Amino acid sequence: MGSSASKNKITDQDKAILDLKVQRDKLKQYHKKLQIVADKEVEIAKQSLAQGNKKKALVSLKKKKYQEQLLEKTDAQLMNLEELTNSIEFALVEKQVLDGLQKGNEVLKEIHKEMSVEAVQKLMDDTADAIEYQNVSHHFCDISP
Repeated sequence: MGSSASKNKITDQDKAILDLKVQRDKLKQYHKKLQIVADKEVEIAKQSLAQGNKKKALVSLKKKKYQEQLLEKTDAQLMNLEELTNSIEFALVEKQVLDGLQKGNEVLKEIHKEMSVEAVQKLMDDTADAIEYQNVSHHFCDISP
């Protein structure tokens, strides 16, 4: 059981991504709150107009407009957080691919060290000799009565 904890080590990159996602979630909650407040201001404005209180309705609409401006800023911040999170996650994927390519290249070099050009040439010559011997054997078998 203890070995699985060391296998899933939390890196600084993991912490950074988590922090960004937590901040994103907080911004989404704030966005919902702003939307609720803006909707309430619209209702207050409608009620105020119905009661003939234009001044209060105008104030409520100004508050709604301010809430909408905050919503736009929140949307922009959410977009920035999403882009940054995606960029970090993609960079980590690129790093993993690069690490994989590097390890593959090292393995390929090791294989090439084990197989010298001379050894490959000797193997090909031996194979060609065996094929030629096989052909000669078949030829003699065909000639024999």
